[in-house]
Amino acid sequence: MENELMVALLLWAPLGLIFLSLGLQFRKDRSVQKIGKSLGGIGIVFFSISFLTVPSSPSAASSALFISILPALFLMLVGLYVALFAGNIPVRRFSPGMRPVGLLMFVSGFALLESMHWNNTNWIPSITWEGETNRFWMIFRPTFLLAMSSFLLAGGYVVNLIGQRINQTSRILYLMGGSAFLLLICSVLIDGSQTSADDFHNSVLFAASDLLGFIAGVGLTVLSFGLAIWQFERKRPGLERLSPPTQEQLSHATEIIQQNIRGGEDE
Repeated sequence: MENELMVALLLWAPLGLIFLSLGLQFRKDRSVQKIGKSLGGIGIVFFSISFLTVPSSPSAASSALFISILPALFLMLVGLYVALFAGNIPVRRFSPGMRPVGLLMFVSGFALLESMHWNNTNWIPSITWEGETNRFWMIFRPTFLLAMSSFLLAGGYVVNLIGQRINQTSRILYLMGGSAFLLLICSVLIDGSQTSADDFHNSVLFAASDLLGFIAGVGLTVLSFGLAIWQFERKRPGLERLSPPTQEQLSHATEIIQQNIRGGEDE
């Protein structure tokens, strides 16, 4: 009982703080948003060290995996941010010369993440937990590769439909999406350093079902929301047709317009 209480306080409670902080970011009050950010930071710190504070819990493997993939995710997110906000765009944050640097950081982070699957060396973060492959890695990597390849390939197709001036962007999206899909196929056919191809194949099937369920859920949510709005609008009484303005109202409007025009000329 005492061990379960420690797990609840040191692992699940920090996760609850993280989700609470995300909800507080939608409040208009800036002070509430700052409190939410502080709670989120505390939650992330305590969750990150939960594999040390409550190592007996099977869920502590998730925090160990989070620490292992954190450098790769950091490089990918920062590189993506720099690449997106560099160049001749209205919301530019960096000079155009920083875009190749951002792309290089993204590719480096992605390469580090993939090397964790294919190599087992001391200088690469480990994907093992208690002598076995971390079960959360078998959830994260198939879902990540499948989602990345699907969205990038779909994004390249959509961008290609917009216009010919951004064909280069669509080619980059196609290249990155195709590379992620190729790595996914290779992982299904070839054993990794700590995983077998058969186990990864089963994980890909589970990841595909999860993504399809997520997309179906989002679609049903949008459909239900649209039907609710349609029913509400259909039951509303029709707007009454207003009678045409009288001569007195037209004269009053004319006087107001003339006063405003004369005011602009005086200035």
